[in-house]
Amino acid sequence: MQKTGDSMTISYVTLNPHDPVIARDSRPFGAGIRMKSLDWPYPSVLAGSVRTALGKRHDGKFDPEAVEALKKISVHGPLPVISNNLYFPAPKDILVKDAGGSGDETYAIRPASLSDDGEGCDLPYSGLQPPMLSSRAADEFKPATIASLWSADIMAAWLVNPDGVRFNAPRVRKEGKKKTVQEPDGFDLPAKESRFHSAIDPGSGTAKDRMLFETVGLDLSLKNPYAMMGISARVETDINSRFNATGFEDINPFGGERRLSFWRSEEQSPSGGECPPVVVGELKKAKLIRMILATPAIFSQGWLPGWIDTTTLTGTPPCAPENNEGKICLRLVSACVERWKPLSGFSLEKGKEGPKPLRRVVPAGSVYFFRSESGDTGDLAKCWLRPVSDDVQDTMDGFGLAIWGIWDIEHDNSAESQKKE
Repeated sequence: MQKTGDSMTISYVTLNPHDPVIARDSRPFGAGIRMKSLDWPYPSVLAGSVRTALGKRHDGKFDPEAVEALKKISVHGPLPVISNNLYFPAPKDILVKDAGGSGDETYAIRPASLSDDGEGCDLPYSGLQPPMLSSRAADEFKPATIASLWSADIMAAWLVNPDGVRFNAPRVRKEGKKKTVQEPDGFDLPAKESRFHSAIDPGSGTAKDRMLFETVGLDLSLKNPYAMMGISARVETDINSRFNATGFEDINPFGGERRLSFWRSEEQSPSGGECPPVVVGELKKAKLIRMILATPAIFSQGWLPGWIDTTTLTGTPPCAPENNEGKICLRLVSACVERWKPLSGFSLEKGKEGPKPLRRVVPAGSVYFFRSESGDTGDLAKCWLRPVSDDVQDTMDGFGLAIWGIWDIEHDNSAESQKKE
């Protein structure tokens, strides 16, 4: 089954890799060098693979007109999918303390206002608040390791949890030297598998001397009896385009070294592909909004979205719909963002062959805290897994898919309790 909008055809494609997926980082690679691997493929890798597969599926002619049409296909992913359930990267606004036999203690990281007693920080824009650990964490502790990938149900529970209280994050538990995680609430990132190769002389068919190299791939088999991990993509094509992903079932390469995967178009979105009802209900009445990146984002202002004005710190997400009240306006309060990651590659497009310039991406799992200034916050439910990157082509490539939730200012009840005493 396919879904159609006013002018778009929407399909869902799942990739099940047959071999470990090669997802190279931006470091050079050659003979005698180890191929470094990302923890998870970038959206552009999936977008390029899907467009190439669709082009080959129809007429296989990649003339300039076909290339331009294929580049206009939106490919939103890649997201892990297990047993038809989507998984999301763990958010950066949570820390867990292992309290031993008494269970875990979960602490949320939230924006903290500075007092007038000389407190300050070097944040780049006036009006931003530093993200701070909850004051409930009275003692220093080493954070426990939590699952890197959360199920849609667990993520929804975190998105509607304003302060981190009464939340159990999926943990990674150790069994011997191997790590396993609780099922099916969370999983660790795919294990990395190394393979050694030798360059082959095409004339003699023998290995070339001193031409050994090593590849590192992501093994999505999970090494347990629960299920296989796949890669999910939401594909949108113009309703009049000759390229579409409906009825797609084939074997195609994905990633480096032409490793093969089984491709299949699904009848509907995996569980978690639409905004959960519990999140929809909370967004409708919320004034404090959280945005979590499900895939890495590319912004024109580094870590700061280009749709945020640097003077007022206000703006409207590009995916936000417009209604009778106008588009929603959000004011940035704070952000939990890790260090930027490099993105590069090699272009095979005719006339543009060669290495692509290095770009900086905001890692998946980064969290942005907003306060609603105007508009209907319930509209953000329609932005579920929609891109918030600045450049149009980056949004079509799947960079910056976002999910939305709520947060709350930490309320210190100690002073109130002292007054009552």
